[in-house]
Amino acid sequence: MREPEPTPADQWSGWETEPKPPAYWPGLGNEQRQGGLEIDRKVTKAVAGKLVGLATDADMDGTFERHGSLEAIPNLHWRLPGDLGRLLQSAGALTRLVWSDLHAEVGMAGLLIERASARYDLVESPRLGDIPLSELAARMPGEGPLGRAGQPSHLYPKGSDPLELAKGTDYGVGDMTAAKAVHDFSFSTFWLYGNVPAYFDAMAASLVELANTLPLRAQDLRDAPWHGEAADMAQGALRQIHGNVTSLAATAGTLNAAAERYKEIVYWCSANFEKAVDPHRGGWDEFWDLGGTADSRTRSFLGEANNAFTDIYQMMPKRISLDLPGLLVNDDMTAGLRSNIDRLVDFPELSAANREWLADNKPLLRTYEKAEQTYG
Repeated sequence: MREPEPTPADQWSGWETEPKPPAYWPGLGNEQRQGGLEIDRKVTKAVAGKLVGLATDADMDGTFERHGSLEAIPNLHWRLPGDLGRLLQSAGALTRLVWSDLHAEVGMAGLLIERASARYDLVESPRLGDIPLSELAARMPGEGPLGRAGQPSHLYPKGSDPLELAKGTDYGVGDMTAAKAVHDFSFSTFWLYGNVPAYFDAMAASLVELANTLPLRAQDLRDAPWHGEAADMAQGALRQIHGNVTSLAATAGTLNAAAERYKEIVYWCSANFEKAVDPHRGGWDEFWDLGGTADSRTRSFLGEANNAFTDIYQMMPKRISLDLPGLLVNDDMTAGLRSNIDRLVDFPELSAANREWLADNKPLLRTYEKAEQTYG
């Protein structure tokens, strides 16, 4: 009897939400042959084409459209579900950006390996070099990775954005009244219309498939054969990309569970609020049956749900991170960023916005320079 195949959830649940390259990778370490370059150019080019295909065939925009859109959160008096919903909404946009960066990086790895299969100077100059982003974009139809803008996200190649509620904010229900709750529950679902959590689920499943495929292509490169310093560099880049793929899969899977639980709580509250709280029952009737006031019943009802929303926040990742090789970085991008930084640094006085821009982009320039130094 055959063992059942592991589901995507079985796999991503064992991965970390922070990028971490796998311990083993085909074609690295003891598997990297000594004694210089060895390459079957025809087979290596074919494998490279498959890597490009992993990026160009991707269609998360289509998946996003099939499962609805992230609706705007209304201004609720009940603060926790409102802020938590906005946090999940922000996570949806962030994961989409990182997903695009990952697939673009895989595509660029394929283009660089494809070009390497046609080069004869890899012994003297083993670095992979640059390919303009426009060449990658030309291989990607419609709104594929990088979209129309043709540029990586603000997190690329190494950065993170927090997914945290505001510190010092009172997320209790002590100021809630029946009237406020009636207003809030007029927005029957607060957020997540239709099947939106399935967006995170579809993203996690697609990333699990990508994570399973990348080592197979690395094995194909090793068996082509392709060995030498340039091959080692390419394999190391694929290994680092893989660590980011598994981390985003784990992040998307966890966010899917959080979004599903969010929906469950909101639906339960919407279905039971009027019956449990009876917010329109007023006057002395509330005291004759020892039921307390409508406001006290509201706070009691919302308090229990508030604890469940807090549990959702605890289960969510607290940031979305990216740590990629930087294969999309080229001389023009680095020179342009360096020029903009130098121009601002020379100003005698800077606005707060410019100071913030410099603080963000000086570290980015260092990552660009490191990528250029490593890969050429």
